[in-house]
Amino acid sequence: MGYDEAFAAVYDKYFGDYAENASPVLLRYFASRMPSGKEVALLDLGCGTGRLASRFLDAGYRVTGLDLSPHMLALAESRCARHLALGTARFLQADMTGFPPPGTFEVAVCTYNGMNHLENPEKMRGCFRSVRACLSPGGLFLFDYHTRKGLKEWAYSESTEWEEGLVEVTGWFKEEEGRAAMRLQGRYQGRTFDETLSNRTFPLGEVRVWLKEAGFTRVTLTEMSRLGEPLDDPDEHKRITVIAS
Repeated sequence: MGYDEAFAAVYDKYFGDYAENASPVLLRYFASRMPSGKEVALLDLGCGTGRLASRFLDAGYRVTGLDLSPHMLALAESRCARHLALGTARFLQADMTGFPPPGTFEVAVCTYNGMNHLENPEKMRGCFRSVRACLSPGGLFLFDYHTRKGLKEWAYSESTEWEEGLVEVTGWFKEEEGRAAMRLQGRYQGRTFDETLSNRTFPLGEVRVWLKEAGFTRVTLTEMSRLGEPLDDPDEHKRITVIAS
């Protein structure tokens, strides 16, 4: 998605808390599974404005972030400027549905509904293949994912106002298709914006099959609050976390 400059800024303001809350949980989980004393390379798919990347960089990871929006990437580079100068961070404009390996990574992540942005099975399969091709042996791929139940709730409507501007959100959900959209309109820091975010969810059994087709041999459906513990009935949860290796 090629979000413009105004929307990249409001996205960072409006949705930024998710990465701030998820990063400590993810860091603890990976720390318990990565060799101590070894520098770990992480691939951040749909890295957005670099909030998650900055937390991993501060923790000593080497991070490569991919995103389609040059304006999102510009904010990520600004946020992570110190690490860019050190050579431990880089941000690339790329489509996560199919990309040549930008290196070899012990960990790949895609957070805050990034995988739900992929609107058809071919794009998800392409993403899974691309990730598998650049993971080291034993590497982990972790992403969160809205189920149908969660996507229905995600498509909300509200109005929020800050000192710097305001946003009007209008959401809708097509249950029979597993599709949802959220239109965000308003102004921020003197600039207007009007963008629509589209999400889709697929049956979790199909997602598991596509991961295994791409070469992942172990797939665990869990949740962020207890990473690694398999869920008995993942479809009954609003947002799950998938860990593939």
